[in-house]
Amino acid sequence: MEEQFEGRVRLVVASGVAEVTLARPEAHNGLDWAMIDGLLAAQRRLAELDGLRAMVLAGEGESFCAGLDMAAIMAEPARVSTLLEAAADGVNPVQRLALGWREAGVPVIAALHGHVYGGGLQIALGADIRVLHPEARLGLLEVAWGIIPDMAISVTGAGLRGDVLRELGWTGRKVGGEEAVALGLATRLGEAPLCVARQIAAAIAGHSPTAVAAWGELLERAPGLDARERLALEARLQGGLLGGAEQQEAMAARLAGRPARFAPDGGARGE
Repeated sequence: MEEQFEGRVRLVVASGVAEVTLARPEAHNGLDWAMIDGLLAAQRRLAELDGLRAMVLAGEGESFCAGLDMAAIMAEPARVSTLLEAAADGVNPVQRLALGWREAGVPVIAALHGHVYGGGLQIALGADIRVLHPEARLGLLEVAWGIIPDMAISVTGAGLRGDVLRELGWTGRKVGGEEAVALGLATRLGEAPLCVARQIAAAIAGHSPTAVAAWGELLERAPGLDARERLALEARLQGGLLGGAEQQEAMAARLAGRPARFAPDGGARGE
């Protein structure tokens, strides 16, 4: 399946993996109005799809995303205020650009290269895993425009060191691949980030969907709990997996030395 959104975003789904590509390569995938609308539309479409196991987020051309195209955005000043208008869930459109991928309910792997600036970096921080080309450059450049990063970075960046975000947000300094990994902005380096991201997505897609979801839930919820509550959550999630159809299929496949087969709607796939 392949779909296009606003002439800026391409969605391809195959074997349970969705691949979303920012497709404005002539402008380093800068975020103009069409790109913003296209990304939001792609997120809504992903939330409608059944049988997804993982998702890859990538950029076409020389860069992942160079951030907001300020000239294009300010060319429609009447629309600017709408970017900060929160929906019923408290999330506004620019925040949803980073958070909206979570609505698909599957792990998100971002493949990053070239320029990953401003809004581009904030969108990438909305992914679960970030694979970065060693020569990529990352930065929060908003301060140079007299604004602050506001694409849900207070949520997506909660696991990062506060001093790292302070420095990058206050100075607009750009960092390279190795430093970005050391600072926690990316998960790992890869000479071919998209290939690595696809490999990770395929590996995830081959495992029990309920186990994958449970692991994500544990890591998402644990920081807000005390130690006793964390342990109880671990046990509850594990209890929901042990002896289930997917766990039995995973075990049988492992012992037989074959790939596990899981049904699109959960459970084990019949022979």
